[in-house]
Amino acid sequence: MSYSSVKIDQKFVDKYNSGGPYYVCHPTVGQWSGGYASQQFSEALKSEFGGKTMRPMYLYAHFPFCPVLCYYCHCHVVITKKQSRTQSFLNYLFKEIDTLCEFFDKNSIIPNIREIHLGGGSPSVMNAEEMGQLVKNLGKLVDYKSLDEFSLEIDVRTVDVDRVLAYADLGIDRISFGIQDYDLKVQEAINRVQPIEHIEKFLAPNIRDKFKSINFDLIFGLPNQTRESFKKTIETTIRLSPDRICLYHYNHTPGIYQHQKLIADEDVPMEQDKSMINVEAIQSLEEGGYVRIGLDHFAKQGDDLAKAVQDRNLHRSFIGYTAGRTHDLIGIGPSAISGFGGHYFQSIYSLDKYQEAIDAGVFPILRGTRQTKDQMIREDVILKIISNFHLEFREIESRYSIEFNVYFCKELALLEGLITDGAVELTDRFLEVTPLGRFCVRYVCMIFDQAYQEGKKHVPTSRKDDVLVEVD
Repeated sequence: MSYSSVKIDQKFVDKYNSGGPYYVCHPTVGQWSGGYASQQFSEALKSEFGGKTMRPMYLYAHFPFCPVLCYYCHCHVVITKKQSRTQSFLNYLFKEIDTLCEFFDKNSIIPNIREIHLGGGSPSVMNAEEMGQLVKNLGKLVDYKSLDEFSLEIDVRTVDVDRVLAYADLGIDRISFGIQDYDLKVQEAINRVQPIEHIEKFLAPNIRDKFKSINFDLIFGLPNQTRESFKKTIETTIRLSPDRICLYHYNHTPGIYQHQKLIADEDVPMEQDKSMINVEAIQSLEEGGYVRIGLDHFAKQGDDLAKAVQDRNLHRSFIGYTAGRTHDLIGIGPSAISGFGGHYFQSIYSLDKYQEAIDAGVFPILRGTRQTKDQMIREDVILKIISNFHLEFREIESRYSIEFNVYFCKELALLEGLITDGAVELTDRFLEVTPLGRFCVRYVCMIFDQAYQEGKKHVPTSRKDDVLVEVD
């Protein structure tokens, strides 16, 4: 049974529409400690990879600059139109790459980076020379001949057709456009006006032929959105036919993200409407031929992600969903996250403090965590559920030497209501999230999240070191 054939009523939506983490790790970032710095990062790298070739790894590079502030944004960004700031930052990013290379050499670590993602911010604001410099410097860490994927986030307002074609010449093979919504009222409310005609020109055959896939980011729950208006946005997206789609949720939290106060509370859809916008969008995309990829991604048949769904190899991380080729992540640039071997680290947000750390020759770490065995087990369970909607107990038992039904006896009992409502199927061998239950898969995951069950907060209030938006 497909998700599109499931009837979801408002009663079900109301019952399971509770807020919670979107689960890319466990424990979530809000629970990480500030007592982690360069030394702990170095020790973790050495203990996991010292004297040997790394496991296949994903490299994320964060470019924080944007020319204009989008009011919905949850990312760490620096708003500027000064090109000089871009080049100055890149010089520091190159120094961070050199520091990483020197550390690897000193500890006989051979990097095995198989996938790269350039995100932000808006990395597409780099001019051609700067982008070329970045790709060249990343080559100190990466053997491009063995790379499986090289992706780039693009703000269509910052590029022309020639620039996009030039990305392919640099080896970039997947591109992602931040669309969000086509409705002009919504675009004006979020300060991101981009006419559809401007988007369409980047979908011509001469561009499509250059890339493995093109992704669209969409956001539901934005100000001035309605069920009817977003239905039109989904219909337009299906017509434009991107290879992949990310359907993200707008979380209106102006107490943390101060710039979101520029969005009037009354313009944000009510929670019930927001949930139904999401449900109807998912159903329409499935009816339009897209395969649902975990919680919030979609892909055409034959795409790497669709194959990973079929093989149950899908993996979820801070990058989103990947085809499961890599589970370890190294992040460079301010606010970037690294995760490998039970260790998690996040880099400093503030550009000034980031540069101070780089000048001192240390890794710019702000916070992190070292998972306990229990946290590793729970993360594995949660990520399998939210990725594949299926969990084989024997796989967990074999990996961690536990008896699943005993270890999680309390959690399995808490599934009773979900089973009664037809959201979950449970046997003595596996847990399956039904097509109906996929709407509330986060709710299923929360049952296995001990911190959540104990009432601990997942979303932090702003900390003094979390400079989320810097403006020139």
